[in-house]
Amino acid sequence: MKKSLLIFCFFCFYNCDIEIKKKISVDEFIEDELKSFSWNEVDQYPVFENCLDFNDTAQKNNCFVETITENFRINLKKNNLVLNSTYVDTIYLFLKINKKGNIKLDHLATTYDPTYVNFTEEGQFINSNIKNIIAISFDSTIKDLPKLYPAIKRGQMVDIIFKLPILISTEE
Repeated sequence: MKKSLLIFCFFCFYNCDIEIKKKISVDEFIEDELKSFSWNEVDQYPVFENCLDFNDTAQKNNCFVETITENFRINLKKNNLVLNSTYVDTIYLFLKINKKGNIKLDHLATTYDPTYVNFTEEGQFINSNIKNIIAISFDSTIKDLPKLYPAIKRGQMVDIIFKLPILISTEE
């Protein structure tokens, strides 16, 4: 009887030891994964419906940028927005694309003033006339864009912010 009890206790303690080792190895695995995990990169960038036919990631990204810039250019011309002065600059649009594929202008910067310009609650810029014109034009552009699929990281849809340079020139 004592031998049976001793063998039973041995297996109980041995099993407990195995469970602890499994837990530690899982924790170590997760820790190693988090160290190697890059939060600044995604597995698949956002893609418009009209860009799905491309197989190459670079082609899809190029199609994404071309779709936005072409629609933005068309919208600026269509709305016939006028500035009272000559303006030539690169505007950096920071576009936020959420998990649902919705796109909005998060903020923007210029080469002369690289600081971020945040929106007020009404969606207008705090600064100059040109920034107001760009914001209004981009809001109109968003409505004309094709369906957008969000970025994917490890099989999950994620939010992402894109920095998109746009050359604005009022010169002919």
